[in-house]
Amino acid sequence: MHARVLRRLLIALLALTGIALLWNQFGMTSTLVIDARSPYRVLALDDRANAGGRSVATVSREGGAVGMDCDLHAGYEWAFCELEIEFGTAPHGIDLSRYDSMRLWVTATGPEAQKRVRVYVRNYDPAYSRPGVAQSEKVDQLIYVPADYPQGYEVPLARFQVAQWWIDEHPMTLALEAPDFRNATRLSFSTGPKVEPGAHTIRVRRIELTGKLIATSTFRLAIIAVWMLSVFGYLVVDSALNRRRLRLSAASQHSLQRLNESLRLETRSLAEIARSDPLTGALNRKGLADELARSVRMGEDKAFPMTLVFIDIDHFKRINDRLGHAVGDQVIRGLAELVRSAVQREDLFARWGGEEFLLVFRDTPGMKGCAIAQRLRERIAGAAWPEGLRVTCSFGVAEWHRGEDLNDGIRRADEAMYRAKREGRDRVEIELDARDAPETQPA
Repeated sequence: MHARVLRRLLIALLALTGIALLWNQFGMTSTLVIDARSPYRVLALDDRANAGGRSVATVSREGGAVGMDCDLHAGYEWAFCELEIEFGTAPHGIDLSRYDSMRLWVTATGPEAQKRVRVYVRNYDPAYSRPGVAQSEKVDQLIYVPADYPQGYEVPLARFQVAQWWIDEHPMTLALEAPDFRNATRLSFSTGPKVEPGAHTIRVRRIELTGKLIATSTFRLAIIAVWMLSVFGYLVVDSALNRRRLRLSAASQHSLQRLNESLRLETRSLAEIARSDPLTGALNRKGLADELARSVRMGEDKAFPMTLVFIDIDHFKRINDRLGHAVGDQVIRGLAELVRSAVQREDLFARWGGEEFLLVFRDTPGMKGCAIAQRLRERIAGAAWPEGLRVTCSFGVAEWHRGEDLNDGIRRADEAMYRAKREGRDRVEIELDARDAPETQPA
């Protein structure tokens, strides 16, 4: 199972890798289009700002193209006219470094037999540029003949070179002399070298910069990273599974022992259920008999005398008949909880049947047990009960002596309880045998 899942995951990863590489190679392309509809500012520059400069350049728009008309005159040593597309004002430009190539649809005319055009990309970088000084922006340059490419000229950005005249004017380290497109502020088209006086035009129909959304080298590194993480993840998961198998193997050696222990606990739990009343949780008759037998075995001398107290809920049948058995069960449960909370932990408490309960006080004389029963009677009568009921109980108390049959003690307590019923209920009666009479007879 583990090996089959691994094979499926490996096949899926290989398929995804192939699809991703093909997508990166033939798709995943980002394109920036610049044309007459683009929001960038277009300017015409000429040499009149320089000593002797007399050339005049103007911006023109026709046929969906943006262009420049230039009347170039000799005078300035390097007479020129220039069409400039402004991306932003330094130090703010746009990042062109994420593009790989530039495609140009440009036409140019002039007196020269072979009309060349200079393409400039100016870039601002605080390492070599100063705000407000346009000449400090690095000039990345390309020179070509537009007439040779009527279908458009596509050139990698790597073909651009920093203009030598700019390097001569701005000496810097070799690391900063390389072309830079990370913060381009302007893209310009200028008359070429060895230009002749006369009428010149430059028309820009469209410029496209294209590149991958994610560079191919970066994407392949990401693929390698995914594979490495997958292998690492597999090793981690495999190690965890092996450790789990080892733990399960060690645990299996003790499984039978744990099963036997579980069976013993279950048997003990079933035994407890067999000894308890399911409604109240108190002992049933069998549970009471077992506990009494255990008490006698463990300490016969300390267990006696014992006081047996029968408790019977008064008029319980009326509660069931008038309010239903659900309320009756609530009364029985409430009585059991109240009695348990009022007696000592070592005292025994059992549901004898129906609405009858039996309390056993170990090492307690009958009169003392009678006093406890009296306090318990008062507490029951003063408690809050469901449906606003007033619940009372009749108590029968008897002392059980060492050597006496338990049934005799229970019979005397039962007789005392019925006497309490006859005498008006909500009372405690005690039944004494001959040996108790001289000492315990009430005044």
